[in-house]
Order: sequence, then C-alpha cells, then structure tokens
Amino acid sequence: MLIHQFPPISGGAELQAECLAIKLTSMDYPIEVLTRLLDNVSAPQELIGGVKVMRVTFPFAYAFTGNEMVRTFRYLVENRHKYDIFHAHQAWGHAAAAVLVARCFHKKSIVKVACAGDFGDIEVLKNLKGGRNGLRILRQVDAIIAVSQEVEKELLRNGFSSQRIYHIPNGVDTDFFKRNDPFPPWTKIRFILVGRRHYHKGIDIALQALSLIKKQGLAQRIELRLYGRDFEGYDYRKMAVELGLDEMVEFLPFSDDIYDVYQSAHVFILPSRGEGLSNSLLEAMSMELPVIATRVSGTTDVVEDEKDGLLIPPESAPALAHAMLKIIQEPEFALKIGQNARQKVLYKFSLDIVAQQYADLYQKLCPNSKQIGKKLAWKQKKKILESSKMLMKYYWFVVWKLCSMRVIFSRFF
Repeated sequence: MLIHQFPPISGGAELQAECLAIKLTSMDYPIEVLTRLLDNVSAPQELIGGVKVMRVTFPFAYAFTGNEMVRTFRYLVENRHKYDIFHAHQAWGHAAAAVLVARCFHKKSIVKVACAGDFGDIEVLKNLKGGRNGLRILRQVDAIIAVSQEVEKELLRNGFSSQRIYHIPNGVDTDFFKRNDPFPPWTKIRFILVGRRHYHKGIDIALQALSLIKKQGLAQRIELRLYGRDFEGYDYRKMAVELGLDEMVEFLPFSDDIYDVYQSAHVFILPSRGEGLSNSLLEAMSMELPVIATRVSGTTDVVEDEKDGLLIPPESAPALAHAMLKIIQEPEFALKIGQNARQKVLYKFSLDIVAQQYADLYQKLCPNSKQIGKKLAWKQKKKILESSKMLMKYYWFVVWKLCSMRVIFSRFF
C-alpha cells in the first residue's frame, strides 16, 4: 500500500488505510505500507498491528512532475520484486507512479479515490503541475476504487472505464465501536463534531446553527464539542466568541480515547461542504448515535433521511438548527434512528465485509501470485481438513453406535 502519510500522523484516509491493512494482514494477506518519514518520532521501519511500515526519507510524489516523481518511480522500480500489487490510497502523483511501474513490469495496480468534488482527489490532481498527464496514466489502472456513487460518477466523467471501477466503501470496526452503556441523561444534550477544523467541514455552519438555538432560549439544554486540529486561516474560536457561544462550545484536540468521546455524546453532526465517506460518521452510527449530516458525496450513500439519520442541505445553518431542535424535542425518535444506524453499518459497512471485498479483488487480479496462491491453497486445504474432521467424527459416531448395539444385544441374547 502507498499513502502520503500514515499513523501516527493521520486523518481519515490514513486511519482507513491502517485499519484495512491490519485487517487484511490478519486474514493472511501480506501487506507492506510505503509512506513518508515526516517526523523525528516515527521509525523508518516498524510493525504496526502486524503490518510492515516502510517510511522513505525522500518526498513522495504529489504532482506528476519534478524530482519527487522521479524518486518515487525509481524506488518502486528498484523494489518491484517485493510486490504483486501496488495499492495506492488517494489519486495523486504517487498513485500515477505506481500505475506506471505496474504497467511497465507486469504487476497489478489499485488506486482508491477518497473523495469527489472540488476537494476530491481527481480535481486536486488535475490542478497540479503535470496533473493532466497523471490522469492519463491513472486511466490505465487495473482497478480504481470508488467509495461512493458520486466518486463513481466523477470517474466516469473523467474517462475511466466502468469495467475498472469497483465500488467498495470505507469500513468500520463494529466490534470495537459498539455501545456498551446507556446514553447519558438527556437533560443537557451533547452534540459532537469530529474532524479537522477546515472550511469544508462546515464548522462555521455549526456555530451559526448553535447561535440560532441559543436565541430560542435553549442555551442551557445544549453543548457542542469540536474534536480535531486547527487549520491556519480558520479562526473558529474567535467566531464562537463573537457569536456569544464561548460557554456552549469547547474546542478539543483529536482524542486517543475516541470510543469514550462517542460513548459520552448524544448526537453526532457533520455539516460538511464535501466528503468522501466519513470514518467518523460510520463510527458514530456504529455507536448508535443519531447523526445529522449534509447531503453530500458519500454521506448520502450511508444515511437515509428520517430512518437512520437526518439529512440537511449544505450551507444551511437554519436547516441544521431545525434538525438539532428535532433531536432535542424527540429523544425517542433520536434513539430509534441511532439503533437503525447501527444495523445498517453492521450489514453494509463493517470492516470485515469491506476487507473481504478487497481480498476478493486481490485474488481476482493476481490468481497466480505466489503469496495469494498460498492463501487460496490454504483455504482449499482448510476445507479438506474440515471435511476430513467431519468424516472422522461421523465414523467414530457409527462405531460407538455399533458397539452400543452389540452391548445391548449381548444382554438379551
């Protein structure tokens, strides 16, 4: 797997890559992550959850030109013998380099597109230096992953073959993100927003909606906690003070105890201007939190309005305020849509289901691979062993029955 940054430096795409890599490794697929060394804390090589992580000291290709592209291409060529598949997360320069190497040396390539729209991978790539050439290379990928219907439509508009597009969503660990305790009392309702404090996350919309609720005299009934990191140029703390919300809003860093964050909350909001397929949205739904989110790419694939969440138009503070008031005034409805959300995630977005989809794709692309072939051979061997065990159990059952009958007959005859 190739990705620009990897935990401990992480966002949604990085966390998704980490979870998927660890899960596939546990399924006996040998995964190696190739990323950049971006700090003085991380080791150049280490194991994370059984996954080998290699951190290179040179800049990963972002654009499709320059020294970064040359060094990324050269590294992949020199180490090509180690890999059957180049699986790139996010469709930038490093992904184009991986596709090019795969095409040259008879390997297979997969590129996952994390987001659509103005903030999405394809639009970002097209605006980079050499991006149009990079896009031509990416069209030669063996499999391109669309996490949402909107991403799939965007890929088709940009000339990707429908036969190479695979719709595989993000996944969530539903065993970990599972509510173990009842909701806190609904006397003061805690709304949370988990995500970097960037313009496209709609933090300003959330603050404006909170101001509208305050004007209705409900300041004592509600609080908003924002978990994430600040971005230069977006001073939402100042905005909160100007709106008189400093006692209702708390700005917090990303928490290592994210489970407890969800466990202690009542409602999750996501007023984004654009999304791929939000990890925090899936986690919140898995924790049975009622969710309020905008009708944007990815989110509409997950949330069905009024059934397992509430959908609102983007850029609308009044719509968000109205949805928040509905949750405040109808707690039974809130609990019901939260329960429905958990069921949807279990059957459509669990990490087990998503990882199996990737495993099936790996096997489809490389049926003759030594590593994947071993995996298939082991599956077949396991089936034979299980069948043999069943036959042996049946054999000894028959022997026991015959012996029992012999004892019974010997008593009477």
